[in-house]
This record gives sequence, structure tokens and C-alpha cells, in this order.
Amino acid sequence: MVILMQAVWDMLSDQKIWNLLGDVQRPLDEDIIRLMFIELFSRVKVMEEENLALRVLLMEQGLVDEELYALTRRAVREFLKEKDDQRAAESEFFARAGIPFPEWVNFKLRGTFRNNGEGV
Repeated sequence: MVILMQAVWDMLSDQKIWNLLGDVQRPLDEDIIRLMFIELFSRVKVMEEENLALRVLLMEQGLVDEELYALTRRAVREFLKEKDDQRAAESEFFARAGIPFPEWVNFKLRGTFRNNGEGV
């Protein structure tokens, strides 16, 4: 129960969430995963509300027409797909290179394969 309560408080800080996810030695039990999904869902809902509010304001004020909005969304979608393809290629490279998972996590979080005595 003490670990769960600490996990609840850890959800209040992005840095603590990254540390929790970055510690590949620490198991993520169902309660921790549930808390992370609650936090993630909450953030997604806020972004959804803000996005819709901004879209309505931009179109109601005549600052952006629907055609430009649709064109911009397609361009962003293509950009994000290219970015995702690059990430997939990077992950595949690391997987083929035989780099241990904890070192890959360190690289993604800290930009180095070295542990530097922290967590992973």
C-alpha cells in the first residue's frame, strides 16, 4: 500500500512519471498503470477541449476557413507520420544493434547510454 500511495504522489510530476517509466528494474503493477492512464486520459481530454475551443474561435472569427484548416491538418498528419517512421527506423536500428533495453531507455531519457548512477 505504501508503494501505491507513493505512486499516486508521483503522478503529480512529469519528471517523476518519466523516472518511474525509465526505471526498467521497477515492475509496473496494475494500479500504477491505471494511475498513469487516468493522468494521460485527463491530459488528453484537456487538450481535446482546448483544441476544439480554439478551432471554433478561429472559424467563428473568420481567421481560418475550413479548407485551410483541413489542408493544415493533412500536412500535420503527414509530418507526424514521417516522424513516426523515423522513430520506427531508430527503434529497429537499436534492436538490430543488440543494445540492451536499459541502455536504450537511458539514451531516450538522458541522451546517453551511460547510467550515471541514476535509476536505470
